[in-house]
Amino acid sequence: MLPLTREQVRTIRFLLQAETDSNPRDLALFCTAIDTMLRASDLLSLSVADVTDHTGIVRDEFPVKQRKTGNGTIVGITPETRAAIDRWITYAGRLRWQPLFSGRRGGPGSEWSDAPLSKVQYRTLIKKWVAAARLDPADYSSHSLRRTKAAIIYEKTKDIESVRELLGQRSVSATSVYLNISKRQALDLAKTITI
Repeated sequence: MLPLTREQVRTIRFLLQAETDSNPRDLALFCTAIDTMLRASDLLSLSVADVTDHTGIVRDEFPVKQRKTGNGTIVGITPETRAAIDRWITYAGRLRWQPLFSGRRGGPGSEWSDAPLSKVQYRTLIKKWVAAARLDPADYSSHSLRRTKAAIIYEKTKDIESVRELLGQRSVSATSVYLNISKRQALDLAKTITI
């Protein structure tokens, strides 16, 4: 699955911002997925208490125990994402013990559920968002959102170890495979470094 480019992220964010009066959840979900680089299972299991302090203020970083690896990691979010999360929590009246992201009880226009958004619902939303941005939904998944910021950070810094740490992966080789960094790219990069 492809990561999104910066321009594609901006386009989707713009489209979701246009809908925030009636559905601020999608903007908060999209921004949180991009910023945290969490797997779908970890993203969808976040509670309001995970992302807010004891006064209800959305934190700029918070710990997450990854389900796949069992490892803990700290994730950070931008001020724009914090604002989107805060708006969503306020709009839906989410309580500290509730899942951060949920679906509706009876579909569009009904109350928000106490159950977390399912992976199927999340995948459906991603396909909807990328289609609205005139991208082929077959090329994108929840891994695309996880991979997006990681790929942009790597592209800018070429620091695979930092990207590995941010993704919470165990090895640099796993991160290289995840980002589709080929041996040729690694060798080309090595040739540019003079010692």
